[in-house]
Amino acid sequence: MKKFAGFLSLNLQDWVKGLIMAMIGAILAVIQSSISAEIFTIDWSNIWHVALIAGTAYILKQLGTSIPKVVEIDPTKTQVVEVPPPKPDPTGTTNP
Repeated sequence: MKKFAGFLSLNLQDWVKGLIMAMIGAILAVIQSSISAEIFTIDWSNIWHVALIAGTAYILKQLGTSIPKVVEIDPTKTQVVEVPPPKPDPTGTTNP
C-alpha cells in the first residue's frame, strides 16, 4: 500500500519523483533546443533552469496535495431526495 504525505508535507517518494521530473525536463530542454537550432546543442544554463523549474513545480504541487480520502457509502443510511422540476420562466423561454 502506498504511503502518502499529508498536506504541506513531503516524503522520500515525493523528492525522488521531483528529481525524475527535473531530469525529464532537462532532457526535453535539450531536445527542444536541438530541434530549434537544427543541430545538437547543449546549453547548460538553459538545461539547469528548466530542470530547476520542473522539479520545483512538481514539489510545490505535491505540497498542495493532501491525502486521498476513501469514501464509503452505507446503503442503509442513504436516502433519496426528490428534486422538484424547475419553475417556468415568466417570459416564456425555457431554462437549460
